[in-house]
Amino acid sequence: MMPKRSPWQSPEAGALAATRALNSDLSVDVCVVGAGMAGLLCALELRERGRSVLVLERDSVAAGETGATTAHLSTLLDTRYFELCDMHGADKARAIATSHMRGIAHLERVANAHGIDCAFQRVSGFLCADDERQAADLRREAAAATQAGISCELVRRAPLAIADGSALHVPHQAQFEPLAFLRGVVRALQASGVPIYAPVSVCDFEIRSEREPIALSTSDGRRVVANFVVVATNSPINDVTVLHTKLAAYRSYGLSVAIPETIPALCWDLATPYHYARTAFDALTHEPLLIVGGEDHRVGQELESEQHWQQLEDWVRDRFPSAGRVVSHWSGQVLETSDGLAFIGRNPGQEQVLVLTGFSGNGMSYSGLGAELIADLIVGDDNPARELYEPARKPHSLGAVGRYVRENLNTLEQYSDWLGPADVERIEDIRRGEGAVLRRGLDRVAVYVDQEGGAHELSATCPHLGGVVAWNDAEKSWDCPCHGSRFDCYGKVIAGPAVSDLNQLAGGSKKAAEAR
Repeated sequence: MMPKRSPWQSPEAGALAATRALNSDLSVDVCVVGAGMAGLLCALELRERGRSVLVLERDSVAAGETGATTAHLSTLLDTRYFELCDMHGADKARAIATSHMRGIAHLERVANAHGIDCAFQRVSGFLCADDERQAADLRREAAAATQAGISCELVRRAPLAIADGSALHVPHQAQFEPLAFLRGVVRALQASGVPIYAPVSVCDFEIRSEREPIALSTSDGRRVVANFVVVATNSPINDVTVLHTKLAAYRSYGLSVAIPETIPALCWDLATPYHYARTAFDALTHEPLLIVGGEDHRVGQELESEQHWQQLEDWVRDRFPSAGRVVSHWSGQVLETSDGLAFIGRNPGQEQVLVLTGFSGNGMSYSGLGAELIADLIVGDDNPARELYEPARKPHSLGAVGRYVRENLNTLEQYSDWLGPADVERIEDIRRGEGAVLRRGLDRVAVYVDQEGGAHELSATCPHLGGVVAWNDAEKSWDCPCHGSRFDCYGKVIAGPAVSDLNQLAGGSKKAAEAR
């Protein structure tokens, strides 16, 4: 069976970092929730500025989306600059570009300052066109990116031939190995006395009033009291609705393929859904790899998710005849916003709770710039990107409003699953190692049948806002199509915004066994 892991993940290396159990109540200046790239960089920046910090993580260090990134460090964003200029104006487009330059520079500074061996390398990026319509968009992007202060030029071809047409060449981008980098960040945190507690599930935020400490409750009854809380959990878990109507959750797929040699370049195409490619060395086998990704779709809204890996492989075979065997595959989750910009700053209505979310496909540069922005907000320093990424902002351009309306209509449509047909009529129709949603009277029941034939029955109702979960055959998980919460096959929450598990149905396994 093909390994399900990213190229950065080496099962032989074990856990990325040693963590502590939370055995007592604690008090601290800043509590960071989430031990991925964004959370740990925030913790390091705040500690370097003299704050007392601790980190809480539900699973293990980098167990979330950081391990799934393909780690393109680029000032070219998922939303084109000509779109950003239309939505935000030329001045803000320049500020956006500058902020991502600073984000990449922050990662480079941390790597250099702490002597982190993570293959950080400045490389060229190439946005690639496949036909004349895409070439026209490329020319528009070249003009808009230049106006935003990005050095770029149109060239005939990219060094990684992911499309047949011209390309926009952007020098001085970067790539690195994210988990090797994060391992060095963890060492720096440990050396400076920042503890990482895991596994710890935060289930409640007690906010009495402004300027009073915030009390976080964990699922095992502990309390952490902090003056500031930084929520770096990809999808925020600190409230139910404030930001989630402005976020849309997507699954994105990755594939690594053996190649004769690496080529230092980052490439993206203009297809829908789009694709991206780079090369690197595998953390486990150390062989050169072509790493590709794409095939994005809304979470929980794809009946056969596993097909996307085959589609990625077909895409590779069409373009890279020298590509060898598929080494690994994996998927990750990205959150999109309607105006193309992340939400980084104070959570609306909660001055002492700060969030980082909506990174789209640019999570690494956002993590770097976000660490500086969050630290500036906490210590009271000015930051030129503060207004750009203000979480309380609302979409105001026609393009952003249109995206906002379309995504929320999509979310509302998912609640019609309560009225639709069941996936299967009987438990006996579910194959071993798979799951399906059944109708039982007015209720929906999520049933997973394990490899031994035992059936595990759960409520199919997402505890976040009541969507009906769907089976993800690629990851063997239950995914909510409304706001992207995910649960393992036994109902344990693995991704927010939900903070609790799917309800287990009393006697479900016994009934299922008898039914079979």
